[in-house]
Amino acid sequence: MSRTSRGRPAGTWQRLLRPACRSLALLAALAPAPGAAQDTTGVSLEVRLSGDSLSSTRDPVVRTRNLLADTPWLATLREGLPVRLAYRLEVWSTRSGWLDAIERQVEWAVVVRHEPLLDQFSVVRLLPPNRVQQNRYATPGALAGALGRGYQFQVTPNDPGRYYYTVALTVTTLSDSDLEEFERMLRGELADGGDGGNNLAKRARRLVLRLAGLPTLNVSAKSEPFDVRPR
Repeated sequence: MSRTSRGRPAGTWQRLLRPACRSLALLAALAPAPGAAQDTTGVSLEVRLSGDSLSSTRDPVVRTRNLLADTPWLATLREGLPVRLAYRLEVWSTRSGWLDAIERQVEWAVVVRHEPLLDQFSVVRLLPPNRVQQNRYATPGALAGALGRGYQFQVTPNDPGRYYYTVALTVTTLSDSDLEEFERMLRGELADGGDGGNNLAKRARRLVLRLAGLPTLNVSAKSEPFDVRPR
């Protein structure tokens, strides 16, 4: 039997490399051609105010539009790569003659995966303060509708003054380590688990995920200003 210089059978290395090669081929197919830009021009993020100018509550309503329309994300999901949407909402106060100041910040995330055996999409929402929502959707249309839902948070400031909201969204694919950490969190595990016997394939996959030019999207939005009056 032929062996490597360290005495490991050659066939063992072939078995270890095979998953890594599949990852390389998959990610190479997903990567854009040199000089080609990802078409995300249709994706928009908005933050509007609830109520009207006479309302005492002007909470923000955040909505993402056209995330799956004419973008790489649906193909990315179907190729087995989970997608993470990370949101950050900030409450800003306007001070005459001074720099604007952040009064409060809220973060939440959405993780989307395609389940090929069921041909369904699973969506897990990690919402503040410590809420987890899990849903499944049978079609891309249903998924698009779910991802376009509005998020409203009760963060209207109490102190009188002039304010506005900003929101930022980062959409990325999840690496193996990200996905493992996410799954541990859903199971309530605090300790890190072992890598098992496929470290080589996992390292190759993580490396290619960083270098293959998979789509990344960053969008932001700002609300109109509003006033909080003395009560």
